[in-house]
Amino acid sequence: MFLKAGKSLIIIVLCLIAFDLSAQTETKNPLPQFLFPKFSGTIIKMKAGNTYSALVNYNIIDEEMIFEQKGNYMALDKPELIDSVFIRNKTFVPVDKAFYEVVVNKPLTFFIQHKSKYAPVASATAYGMTSQVNAPTNVKRIQGGNQVRSLDLPDNVTISPASVNWVRKNGTLEKFTTERQLLKIFSEKEAELKEFFKKEKLDLKITEDVIKIANYCNELYK
Repeated sequence: MFLKAGKSLIIIVLCLIAFDLSAQTETKNPLPQFLFPKFSGTIIKMKAGNTYSALVNYNIIDEEMIFEQKGNYMALDKPELIDSVFIRNKTFVPVDKAFYEVVVNKPLTFFIQHKSKYAPVASATAYGMTSQVNAPTNVKRIQGGNQVRSLDLPDNVTISPASVNWVRKNGTLEKFTTERQLLKIFSEKEAELKEFFKKEKLDLKITEDVIKIANYCNELYK
């Protein structure tokens, strides 16, 4: 009886390990330099009023909107002519050469500038220390009028988030990544905002929390 129970337990444990490894594989982003794990059907609205559909993703390293065309990956040209890009129920608008996500579109409009930084993978050295690998870290590009892009990344780089939040107040874009910076922008409402941060335990690196503070700011200025 004990042997049968032991075998059953081993089988269950092995199944759980296999399931965990499978889940890890499925949740790993195959395109770490992009905001989304795959290219999605997208509507691109031009300022002239016409619209286009394409398979699109956002490169958070180069801050470029990339679309697929006949097996090639190309950057959207002339973003100043684009009104907005709609990807997976999210809205992006061009700001200079980048695209910012509109998270709250009210009198006080809040945006997230999705971006990241990448660096060489650290290699082990003596005494348990690490050092940066001296190797090129540029994203590979295919020549072609500076339009065609490659999805390949060097093997020796790590990518870490470096997103920035923005708010349009009185017609001016102000950026913030910390509570202190936001309080400076809305100094006249500092007491209320401090209490809200304390109550909600907000983290401005989390999109949902940025949306919470954005909606609260709009309530304060009604």
